[in-house]
Amino acid sequence: MARARSFAALPRFGRVPLGYALALAILNMLIADQPYAAQLTLGPGFVESQAYWQPLTALLLYPAGRLDGIIGTFLIQWVVGTPVAERLGAGRYLALLLGAGLVGTLTVALLGFAVPSALAVPLGGSLPGDLAAVVAFGVLFGRRQLNLFGVLPFTARTLALLIAGLALVAPLLRGGHWSVVVVHAAAMLTALLVMARPWRRGGGSGKVGGRGKRGKAKTKAKHLRVVH
Repeated sequence: MARARSFAALPRFGRVPLGYALALAILNMLIADQPYAAQLTLGPGFVESQAYWQPLTALLLYPAGRLDGIIGTFLIQWVVGTPVAERLGAGRYLALLLGAGLVGTLTVALLGFAVPSALAVPLGGSLPGDLAAVVAFGVLFGRRQLNLFGVLPFTARTLALLIAGLALVAPLLRGGHWSVVVVHAAAMLTALLVMARPWRRGGGSGKVGGRGKRGKAKTKAKHLRVVH
């Protein structure tokens, strides 16, 4: 009985985020080690070979030998993506992930025309889209008090800021290429502009979601404990 209760306390994994993460995992397992996979990640070929599809395909495929990022995608989609997808709906949620991620990779791709070193290392993976979900989570749930997996209470915005900060600092601390940081920053900034809509007055946190969804704005994220 105790084991059953512990499993019942785990966060629920939404269908859309789960399907998205599974699709990415299966795709990478099938083609990541194929000879043509290098042409699907973002690299020098974008400029040298006019491989203009790379900014989009790079969001779906990790460079060979770097599939550990799939684990991060599952965690973010599980904990953060589930409540965001419930608020936005499947179509808008996936559009946010792919749209913001595409802005990130396209920014570096275009930068490669002026600064060739921007494409010196292959770039790929779903993290830009995952970070867009994190930003949306911070905007939508704002100051809501959370208790995630029994950790000390903090707000949704604090969680989003922490993950965003790590996404900008961690690549450099690991000796990664600076272009990775540019991709992450551009994707998160795009998501912030789309979700917060600063050009619209009265567009506060928790009010994004379109017409007819005000009732949903007050619902609690089921996989997060609200601290009273």
